[in-house]
Amino acid sequence: MTALEPGSPSGSILDRPIRLFALVGGATLLTSINFSLMFIAYGHIAETFHADATTVSWALTGFSITAAALLVPAGWMADRFGRERVFIGGIVAFTIGSGIVAWSPSVGVLLVGRVVQAVGLVAESSAALPILLDAFPLSQRATVVGGLGATGGVAAAFGPVIGGALVDTIGWRGTFALNVPIGILLLLLVLWRLPMRPPHAVSTPPDMIGVAALAMGMGAIVLAITEVHDWGLADARTIGAVVAGVVLLVTVVLRSRHHPDPVLYLPLFRDASYRRGVILNLLIAGSFAGTFFAFIRLLTDGWGLTTFEAGVAVAVVPLIGGPLSFVAGRIADRNGPRRVIIPGSIIIAIAGLLFSLNVTEHRNVLGLWLPVGIIYGIGVGFAHAACNGAALRTVVTERLGIGGAMSRMGMDFGGIVSVAVAVALVTTAADPIAGIRVVTMLVSGVCLFGALLATRLDAPARRATASRDA
Repeated sequence: MTALEPGSPSGSILDRPIRLFALVGGATLLTSINFSLMFIAYGHIAETFHADATTVSWALTGFSITAAALLVPAGWMADRFGRERVFIGGIVAFTIGSGIVAWSPSVGVLLVGRVVQAVGLVAESSAALPILLDAFPLSQRATVVGGLGATGGVAAAFGPVIGGALVDTIGWRGTFALNVPIGILLLLLVLWRLPMRPPHAVSTPPDMIGVAALAMGMGAIVLAITEVHDWGLADARTIGAVVAGVVLLVTVVLRSRHHPDPVLYLPLFRDASYRRGVILNLLIAGSFAGTFFAFIRLLTDGWGLTTFEAGVAVAVVPLIGGPLSFVAGRIADRNGPRRVIIPGSIIIAIAGLLFSLNVTEHRNVLGLWLPVGIIYGIGVGFAHAACNGAALRTVVTERLGIGGAMSRMGMDFGGIVSVAVAVALVTTAADPIAGIRVVTMLVSGVCLFGALLATRLDAPARRATASRDA
């Protein structure tokens, strides 16, 4: 049952999808702003605990591994046990994790808090999208995805700025501690306004073995990718993690082909739109993380900007891309996602090419970074959220949680790979500028390939064709 179908509670927020979007999207915005706090507070935390950079980096790595490992299981849980319940559980976990980080007497406790934070953020984000998509008609799905992407853009724009200002004034502990009262207020607001709808009836027992194998398999693969720079490609730990991850993931796929309630819903990949949308998410949206890393390294290490100044400079990308993703969603709903993904990908490629051909060690924020950042932000706004929208536009209501999670997994996995490649290129090049040139050239090539693939996307969807697989 969607919010627009008969049977919704009279006068409920479910009868007003825009208000529901404001509630769920607002909660997602406020928690997502905190995502960049660890990047800002990284150096301060190392000084507090007198820890080396490798040790503190596990606060970032542990978060990424946990998020990647639990993304699909969280979507599966949202479909099976109720999206509103998983959404609320995510807020609770994120709030508790923030309190642990703020209180942490040692790096080990801080890492535990970061893992709990990751569990909460993944649960909340995995449930938020299907809650919203279920409340809007099929013809507006790309608009909803774009709107949620716009809130993420706002968070990405203001997160580093707000985080940098708070860390400089009240310290990193106080900054994380602020999440606790914010989380409590969010929880009270959501409990008051968001009705608890019953989950879809499922009579078969869940595949908990598959859930555990998927989480461990994804965690092992992500661990190998994020640590390959320190361990080495031929190191036994790298090879062991990759082999273990592949074996576990193959096991999950085999179980999902025969289990009555699998953790991976493979029939979705029979739909060409979903399949191509996931691939585009991996290529185009996934390339953003590595590109963003290269831009930050240029502004700080290459051009000598402070962390706060770099945060203000890079904010131009999400400030432009966020609102444009909503516009792109409206266009995609009317004319099909390829009408925005193709030009957006080409614009990203142009920005990367301009940057790689003109960047030097001489600081040029206004003459080079600002125009390239604006062009890049326009491309991101048109292409990124539309890739996810292309995947989800034909997924039936009962599978929105797992469908959205599997699509998001493509983007996150692409982001992890792109960061690993960017780190390797920037740190092993003769100088950081040379490495950044290669990174931006690679991004241009990937996005041009994505534009070519997007030409195969279909016209606007008018019905949930994936229902025949359900």
